[in-house]
Amino acid sequence: MFRLERDLIEDAAGFDLGESGAVPGEYLGRKALYLEKPGATIWLLEEVPYTSCRIEIEVAIPGPVGFAGIAFNAQDERNYELVYLGPIEIQYDPIWNGSMTWQIYNGPLYQKPLPDMTGAWFKLAVEVHPEGAIVYLNDDPEPQLVLSNLQHGGERGRIGLWSFLPAYASRLSVTELPPAPLERRATDLQRLAEEGYVVEWRVSSPYLQDEQLEAYEGWMKATVEENGTLNLNRLYAAQHGVTVQVESAFELPEETETILSYGYSDCIRLWINGEEVHEGDWRWRPPASDGRIVSDFGSASVRWRSGINTIRAELTNCEAFGWGICVKTGLPAVTYTNGK
Repeated sequence: MFRLERDLIEDAAGFDLGESGAVPGEYLGRKALYLEKPGATIWLLEEVPYTSCRIEIEVAIPGPVGFAGIAFNAQDERNYELVYLGPIEIQYDPIWNGSMTWQIYNGPLYQKPLPDMTGAWFKLAVEVHPEGAIVYLNDDPEPQLVLSNLQHGGERGRIGLWSFLPAYASRLSVTELPPAPLERRATDLQRLAEEGYVVEWRVSSPYLQDEQLEAYEGWMKATVEENGTLNLNRLYAAQHGVTVQVESAFELPEETETILSYGYSDCIRLWINGEEVHEGDWRWRPPASDGRIVSDFGSASVRWRSGINTIRAELTNCEAFGWGICVKTGLPAVTYTNGK
């Protein structure tokens, strides 16, 4: 099996540092690249043609805030898979249109809590295969995460190092592997619908929050992620103040009353059948809030009509960590009329 190994200081010419702001440094007696820019990415210039490979990076987080990890299967500089080590966790965080999305991809499928990971050197490894990826830490043979539904589809792409706020990185290696028999986990919209999630939406073209529009344009149909969340980062680039309208319509045979629950990020106004039921914001404001989207963040009692019912939300982006909405109606699978 072929192996490629690069020292980030001695072999710096083999990397595209781009606008990462990376500079030579030293940490705990080891020469390394120091990075402190949010969302800095360094790309390996050499193409890695393997169908399956193990990517390993040695990283250190010097303080209580900082993240460092591996970017892989990059289709371009704004869309790639990402696994990183943080002070108290390992996180899978696919980058969509330049935005992190950890507020959307949260929970045990995508992250694992860890003890204090600061103040020391660690080896983070990702074994990448066509059907998914397996994440390891140091020499532990047990996986930290098994990612059987890579959000960018598993297509091979560029490899690199990623960081957010202060972090060090020293060596990167790529080793060819035989393909592993991972079973890809498909998004099961039928199951989500039976659990009461709204799975079909219409999304408008983006506009600035302060714009006064007579009508919303450019509507497109969209379905939710495997966790029931509508991922707006998948559709549009996140910019502060950019807003969209999202709407879902469905038909019921008779009146009924349920508890509607919802979660979102970042800022929202939410209407049910034209009546506003919630206005607020939920974003990363530690330690008070982290902005993660969960379906039971808020709730409201709703009396549904016989016939057509609508759920509409105005969602404004305020930060580049995840932009979306998750709604559970309390109803079994419904008949959608979106676009009819």
